[in-house]
Order: sequence, then structure tokens, then C-alpha cells
Amino acid sequence: MALAALVAVLVLSAPVTVDRVAVRFYSPETGGAEHPLFVLERRLAFEARLEALSDGRTSFDDRDVANALDRDIGEQILVGLAQKLIDESPADKRPDPRDIDKAEQDVAAGLVARYGGRAAVDTAAAAEQMDPTEVDAILHRAGLAAWYVDRSITPLLHPDEEQLREVYRTGGHPYRGQPFDSVRQQLEQWYVVERARVAETAYVQSARSHAHIVIVR
Repeated sequence: MALAALVAVLVLSAPVTVDRVAVRFYSPETGGAEHPLFVLERRLAFEARLEALSDGRTSFDDRDVANALDRDIGEQILVGLAQKLIDESPADKRPDPRDIDKAEQDVAAGLVARYGGRAAVDTAAAAEQMDPTEVDAILHRAGLAAWYVDRSITPLLHPDEEQLREVYRTGGHPYRGQPFDSVRQQLEQWYVVERARVAETAYVQSARSHAHIVIVR
């Protein structure tokens, strides 16, 4: 089959989701102007939907887009730093992949709970034509960013028993009225996600002073 005919068959037989770059950015941490990173429009809209879900809403506004953009940029920078740390660590000091996997899984689980469950996340994904692989990549990106923050900036992944009980007593969590022992794991995941988001927000505010961010019209 001729190449042109093959391309025509593929195009006609499968829907194609068109995406475009919404934001281009770089910073010293990313390698400077020669190594820009990008935020895609469809992914940003999905992330804005997640921001709305975390606040109990199903539609997003400009504030959600701004928050989602900050989070995307911050996590991309942190993930790049995490990968550099992993790649450049001496063999005898290389991070244990099992620790990284656990951080990614725990943070992903905490985020899904924060957004109202996997069904709510999948509904938001369908609205922006995001497939499950893309969704999982975004969730695990957050986990790797949190792992790097814990490893290099401030501890957050392993709260001790007293910290968790104090959080439980304050009541500022979604598990009020349930026995501590029955929700301990979910409470820990929620607390880790909350701390990670605070740390990422602080990091992004600092990074903005030396990052170059361009909105692509």
C-alpha cells in the first residue's frame, strides 16, 4: 500500500485529538533557553478541571487555570531535578526505585481521593479527551515531584504517628467522625498531598523570579 493511502486509512479509521502548546517556559533548573518545556492546552484544561474538583466544583474558572498552570510548571521543574538526581547519583547512593514507586503510588492515590474518586477524574479526563495513560502520567508526575521535595527540600512523605494524630484531632480533613485506625492510611495520603501542594506552591513562587514563561497565543 502506498504511503499516502496508508496515512489516509489511519486518519479515517481512528479519531485524532488535536492539541497545541499553551505555554512555553524555561529556567536555569531546566537547562535555560536552549531546553524549553511546554504545557499543552488540553492537559492544562484537564488540570484546571482537577483544581475545580478539589474544591467540590465540576466546572473550572480562570483561577483554576492559573493554579493548574503553576502546578504544571512547578512539577515539571521538580521532576526534571528528580531525574537529574537519580541519573547522577553514584551507584552506591542511587535512590531505591521501590521508594520512588511507593511515593508515586501514594501521592496518586491521595490526589484521586482529593478529586472525589477515580470516576470523577475519568469524567474530567473524558471532557478533555485525555486517555488513562495520560491521566496516570500526570498523577505519577506529582508523586515524583513530591519525592524530590522530600529528598532535597523538606521532609513530607513520612509523617510520624503524633503528626497524624494531631492532624486527625484538628478535623481539617475529609475523614471527620471516622475512627482514626480505620482511616489512618487515607489520612496519611491526604496529609502528604496537602504538604506537597504547599511545598510546590512555595517552590513555584520562588522559581517564578528566574523562570521565563511565555503564553503561546
